[in-house]
Amino acid sequence: MSNSIYDRKVGDIMTRDLVTMGAAGTIHEALELMGENRVSALPIIDRRGACVGILSTSDLVDITREVDQDVYDLDYVDPTSGRFLLDRLAHSLGNEPIESFMSETLTTVTAETSIATAAKKILKARVHHLPVLDPQDRLVGIVSSIDILAAFAEAGPDT
Repeated sequence: MSNSIYDRKVGDIMTRDLVTMGAAGTIHEALELMGENRVSALPIIDRRGACVGILSTSDLVDITREVDQDVYDLDYVDPTSGRFLLDRLAHSLGNEPIESFMSETLTTVTAETSIATAAKKILKARVHHLPVLDPQDRLVGIVSSIDILAAFAEAGPDT
């Protein structure tokens, strides 16, 4: 391990014990998996282990924000239809496939990427999680903004 935080690699701080899901899974299954494992992002992988997307709590907030606005607009015009829509969404949204809501545009790193470079990528992409890929584009880890912040905090002077 290097002495300088700027020389350390993502592989030094990434999470290797991953919780993942296939794209055919449902939102309900994803929510259960995220809750059971206390994770805020779920890499979505294909059969060969390649990361094809990521579902995060931010994506879930976006879903509910859109639904909330639609219901508000409809409720303003027809309160009965708004309540019907809410009931229907409560039963059907959980059965929607993850691939309908996951982020498919991924910002990724390798285990050899410097922590500083990973931090810059997180800031530029405005995300909180970076899938870590091997040379064959298979998922080998995930690094979060909190992981990077913790590494910088640990490397700083004691106060």
